[in-house]
Amino acid sequence: MDAITALVASFGLMCTYGLARRVWRKATYKKPRARGIDPVGEAEVFLAYGRSSDAVRVLKEAMKDEPQNLSIKVTLLRAYSSAGNCKAYCRLARDVQAQVKDQPVWRTIQENGRLLAPQDPLFAAKA
Repeated sequence: MDAITALVASFGLMCTYGLARRVWRKATYKKPRARGIDPVGEAEVFLAYGRSSDAVRVLKEAMKDEPQNLSIKVTLLRAYSSAGNCKAYCRLARDVQAQVKDQPVWRTIQENGRLLAPQDPLFAAKA
């Protein structure tokens, strides 16, 4: 019985620590621009280290301040693709389609879109 009590207490401490850590991070979070950092650059670093969820968090915060910034949106598409978030990727791809349709980046968006959502006509290759 002592081993079970110790395991339960240990699990409780781990959960408490995890919750406290998340609360602390939220309470002390400063936006990248407030720290003199480009949010796209910070997100690129996160993506390079496989931290897609951190990249998404930074880019979504940046979009609140700069909703029309195309480089933020394109980088967010990369983050969604890395995370495998099909719904968010498709929604954002539709949003940027008109702005990038005639640019080379659109082909990359389509290629990644075909991997995530092959049935979506938005990503169909032109003959």
